[in-house]
Amino acid sequence: MLSEMRIISATPAQPLSDHVYWMAYYDSFDADDTGFRMMSEGTVDILIPLEGQTEITACASNQGLVAVSEPALVGPQQSYRVYDTSKCTRSLGIVFSAGGAARFLGPQLDTLTDSIAPAVDVLGPGIRALHQRLLEESDPTRMFAVVQAYLRARFDPELPHAQEIDYAVSAIRRGQTDGRSLVSFAEKTIGFSHKHFVELFKRSVGLTPRRYQQIIRFNRMLEYSRQSPGVPWTRIATTFGYADPSHLAKDFHRLAGMTPGEYHRAPWTHRQVLSEAASAAAEPAVGA
Repeated sequence: MLSEMRIISATPAQPLSDHVYWMAYYDSFDADDTGFRMMSEGTVDILIPLEGQTEITACASNQGLVAVSEPALVGPQQSYRVYDTSKCTRSLGIVFSAGGAARFLGPQLDTLTDSIAPAVDVLGPGIRALHQRLLEESDPTRMFAVVQAYLRARFDPELPHAQEIDYAVSAIRRGQTDGRSLVSFAEKTIGFSHKHFVELFKRSVGLTPRRYQQIIRFNRMLEYSRQSPGVPWTRIATTFGYADPSHLAKDFHRLAGMTPGEYHRAPWTHRQVLSEAASAAAEPAVGA
């Protein structure tokens, strides 16, 4: 269970840390673990099993359950996914920020939306060499150093229009576009036509700006509800701009696969796991 599982997370050094949320090493899973649910945040994930296999179910995908025993790339998801770890004892994950993966994969994220693909199909044979190198290591700190070297070799600091998309992603995450027309934001703040902005955003993030904005609002609401468990959902719905509780319930069904009432009773989520692990023992960033 969670109390028996070891999670060690780290962030790479600059400039990678602007585009990679974290690297995390997991071990001591056992057959009684039910796994975890990961809400969409517009991220791209690389999952590298080190012992056993993980089964992933992506709600918005038509692939159904995917069993992963080799490195897999989980593209930007429009809804939640569930990781069943009952058959996996060790793994390593890399989570790129929204738009961050384009610096390493190129601006093709719209072709990976809602997909779970063999990482070698997207990243080439270098990911197999990384997998083999990680299998030879037992120290998580060394593993993180190996991963960071791999990411540095793939990093493109001059990706066209990346700064504009990074700015847009940051503005949406900070709520600067709430209650504002995304057409106006694109034209007056970034200087792109709305059509050009949507096209570039989809290629770099894998989601439309509007869908990403909806997902971020939903995640901000979840964070608020965790910090304020006594506040009724009707008030939370109003606070976060939902017309009524039924619209909130629809977003919960689409993005979380449960009702608001079920959320606080649900099996632990990946974000909660990392938060609890960080509070138990914070890991420093991995140096260059």
